[in-house]
Amino acid sequence: MPGGLTTALVCAAVGALAGALGPDVIRRLPDRPASAPPPAERSAPLPHPGVPAVEPVDPPLPPYAVLAERAGLRLRLGVAAAAVLGLLGYARGLRPDLPAFLLAGAVGVVLAWIDLQIHRLPDRLTLPSYPVGVALLGLAALSDAAGAALLRALLGMLALLGLYLALALLRPADLGLGDVKLAGVIGLFLGWVGWGHLVLGAFLGFLVGALAGIVLILTGRATRRSHVPFGPAMLLGALVAVVWGEPLLRAYLGR
Repeated sequence: MPGGLTTALVCAAVGALAGALGPDVIRRLPDRPASAPPPAERSAPLPHPGVPAVEPVDPPLPPYAVLAERAGLRLRLGVAAAAVLGLLGYARGLRPDLPAFLLAGAVGVVLAWIDLQIHRLPDRLTLPSYPVGVALLGLAALSDAAGAALLRALLGMLALLGLYLALALLRPADLGLGDVKLAGVIGLFLGWVGWGHLVLGAFLGFLVGALAGIVLILTGRATRRSHVPFGPAMLLGALVAVVWGEPLLRAYLGR
């Protein structure tokens, strides 16, 4: 059953603190070496017939230490994490799996912000979420006799990871390996909740991403060839599935 207001408020307070520490986490991330943009980003149409196109040069990415100094970042991440963890606290309640979801929510807020800024999902944040998430959910399974949920979580991780890997191989210009790695983490937590939540969260991620792209194109902030970060859409879809998945699935199934 969902948690009470007290649980939600306590989790929101934890989120505010975790979000306020976000810039310190970002500052310590290792920067990627400068490299040429992938061919899909370098290609450009010829300006005139017979005239070679000049490949656009992407500006260098700002170091993480510079990103961490953005004005008001502690407040923005604190507010965002407070909202996310408060919702997760209300949705999961005082279940043994609550610490795992709170940690995933805090990491997700930082990942979403970084992806919005520089279109990157750092491995230093994503990859440790696999063993940590499995360990915390494993402890929850032991304390709550939820071995079936843990198995479902592992299968969900593999399923969403495989789906995104296939899509990335088919459409490398639309999905990056960072999205693939994040998909496995999302699949782990959605699979723990249920198969319906896994399908719903994956669908909502694509829906939010498509709607965001349409809005950006209509407002002139992007074109059909612009790369729109997909990580925030994936994370938002997963959050909605965890928090409101039960009523949404009941409404869809008509019961």
